[in-house]
Amino acid sequence: MNKRNVSAFAVALVIGIMFVVQARASGGEKIYTSRKAVTDCETMIASEQATTENIKEQIKEAELLLAEYENDKFNEEENVVESNIRDEWTKYSILAGACDVKGPGVEITVDDGKRDLYAGEDINNLLVHDIDILMIINELKHSGAEAISVNGQRIVDSTSINCSGWTVRINGQTYARPFVIKAIGNGRRMVANLLSENGYGTSLREWGVIFTVEIADEIEIAAYSGSENFVYAKEKGEEKE
Repeated sequence: MNKRNVSAFAVALVIGIMFVVQARASGGEKIYTSRKAVTDCETMIASEQATTENIKEQIKEAELLLAEYENDKFNEEENVVESNIRDEWTKYSILAGACDVKGPGVEITVDDGKRDLYAGEDINNLLVHDIDILMIINELKHSGAEAISVNGQRIVDSTSINCSGWTVRINGQTYARPFVIKAIGNGRRMVANLLSENGYGTSLREWGVIFTVEIADEIEIAAYSGSENFVYAKEKGEEKE
């Protein structure tokens, strides 16, 4: 039963009670209701109906406000979810080397040594080898580097670095000396580790290999240009074809 019906029922009940009381007061004799009493009842009913309509309008306005609130709340939650997804996508894109990045870091130059050889010394002591680049990269990662490149080649999990004669192949591309290594991260920490007493930069200098490192406010590193094709690795639970 809605509020309008309740109001009408209440008015009717009041009128009925008035008739019963009047009937008893008259000893059961038939009596007539005055025009004024009827008018008063009609006025009361009209007033109740107006009140009911007013309540209906208030309910409608409250429902609209509630719907608007729920819509705003939904949009806010949707924006939060979208923002989280975007942040996760950016993080994993950086980790995978799938996007260009920039930030503070260091720029390292490694080149063959130019000093004279000692008597009987192997010339390889003064040359830059693939192991030297790998050791520098490992030390940079240990120092918290978030992105690394060598001669413009982004270093990712699948990157291969190996000597090829007097050159070095990186991600399938051949490069000759000098080798410029860029890393984004805490520049002071990376320099401190590379040039510490046991740092690999210190070791290269002691052997006679040219090793320089500079802290930069902004380093730019391009995305990995190769492609990742997974032939054997499948998501756990994925059915074999």
